[in-house]
Amino acid sequence: MAVLIWYNQNMVIWLQLIVLVLEIVALLLIIFIFVSGIHSVMAGAPFVPMKKSVIKNLLVFGELKAGDVFYDLGSGDGRVLRTASEFNVKIAKGYEIAHWPYLMSVYLNRKKKMKKVEIKHGSSFNADLSDADFIYLYLFPPLVDKLAGKIEKEARAGAKILCPAFSVDTNKHPRFKLKKEAKFDTMATYLYEVI
Repeated sequence: MAVLIWYNQNMVIWLQLIVLVLEIVALLLIIFIFVSGIHSVMAGAPFVPMKKSVIKNLLVFGELKAGDVFYDLGSGDGRVLRTASEFNVKIAKGYEIAHWPYLMSVYLNRKKKMKKVEIKHGSSFNADLSDADFIYLYLFPPLVDKLAGKIEKEARAGAKILCPAFSVDTNKHPRFKLKKEAKFDTMATYLYEVI
């Protein structure tokens, strides 16, 4: 009987220890996600997911076509990259600065065996856009404005830039020519071409 009581007491201690470890891991994960969100806000835009049906309509509106080299600057969890790959693009490249969305993107891309999707952890300002046919920018206006300057310097004539929610100041960025605009789910969307 004493052995059974001793065994039950040890089992309770082990269960309490396991619960404590799980609570610590959960707390660390919450802190990691929170810090990642703060980091992305400080970098210029938080991760704001968009419905897949809207993404597909945006890419059709943007005239994405097979063989295009596609970039998503601020690619979040990679859902736009994965949707672009359905258009049979040559490659879909994403840049994400926040840790949590980047890790989710890597995980989901591996899980779905995305062969034409590349995701890099880091600033969109590190991207070499010289081979871009199509650039997707779903970011806040100050960051869109800064990246527009980079695109003007690096992108070749004919490259398309799709900007959901926020427009590019074409007076400040004269190489951007507005091709068309529309609304998707009450969100204004602008398609530009580099001239």
